[in-house]
Amino acid sequence: MQLAIVLSSLLLAIPSLSQAQSKTLQQEKSQVTDARLGPNDWGLADVGCDAKGNLFVTAWNLEGGGPADRPLLMFDHAGLLKPSFKSSPKDLGLSGNAELYQPTALVSDGGVARLVWSYHAMSLDVFSADGKLKSKSPLDPPAFFPYQLALFPSGESLVSGLEHVHSRRALGAFKSFTAIYSKDGHLQKRLVLPEDDEIDAAAELGDSRYAQGPMFGNRGVSGGTARLGVDGNVYLMRRTSPATVYVISSSGELLRTLKFEPADTGQMPIDMQVAEGRIAVEFSLSSPADGYEGTNFTVSDATTGQKLSSDVDENVPGVFACYRAEPERFTFLRISDDNKLQILEASAK
Repeated sequence: MQLAIVLSSLLLAIPSLSQAQSKTLQQEKSQVTDARLGPNDWGLADVGCDAKGNLFVTAWNLEGGGPADRPLLMFDHAGLLKPSFKSSPKDLGLSGNAELYQPTALVSDGGVARLVWSYHAMSLDVFSADGKLKSKSPLDPPAFFPYQLALFPSGESLVSGLEHVHSRRALGAFKSFTAIYSKDGHLQKRLVLPEDDEIDAAAELGDSRYAQGPMFGNRGVSGGTARLGVDGNVYLMRRTSPATVYVISSSGELLRTLKFEPADTGQMPIDMQVAEGRIAVEFSLSSPADGYEGTNFTVSDATTGQKLSSDVDENVPGVFACYRAEPERFTFLRISDDNKLQILEASAK
């Protein structure tokens, strides 16, 4: 009799467990910022948020040369553009600076760091919270294409990208490069991450998981993300399936490697936010056969990698900008139909 009761309880629990495996984001708040975008702006880059709820973004279009020559915009929690981070009160056009700024990282004291680069040189520019330039430090060689940047509270920086390495098999940069630099730009340690050699070799041969075209690029690196955690360590994500996240200290020590499984096998991560001891990873639902189908999220413990909630399907258009754990909120930025920047907040239900 007791066995029958146990089996009956398990059978009753199975449907409810199955139903709990997927939630959907429901929009709860929408606000239009006071920023007027350019008539052809359609892309958003450098998207992120800080602990105070400020949002950061670069709006760009192909005619302007991409996000690397556009100013970084900073909005407070009310959606107001901070004066020190806008190019002019009326228009968010080109910055007028010939140097290329990309990528961007948020500094723990409220400031912003940006890499300034060309094909032959690179420097790290650090700005205070009021938008003033604090320091400009040339980085030691080698030359590489930068894709991720993060600043530790102690002042060191982690930079990751693709190194210029000649290969008869590849038409473009494919070899991963990750290093720790000192405050004054000196190379302190070049990191050898566990799976990078395997990814590099596959990209060099034109593996469709990592190469953007026949023997070109390495999306395992270029499609990744770097975020500073509240623990003072950097979380560096590679675009693999399952998603691979390396937790790295300011001295360059690999503290742990985390793996995050997508809802379906083969889905690739496209972004990540770290907040309050949690990691929210955004996965693409697209496939070569079916094309783009949307995105979904997994939320996991930032220390153990254990999944904390069911998979969440995105039902809100926009670029993933911020994640908050308590209460749980997902924030997105998008360009509205009337060409204004819109902030959307949603929760999983």
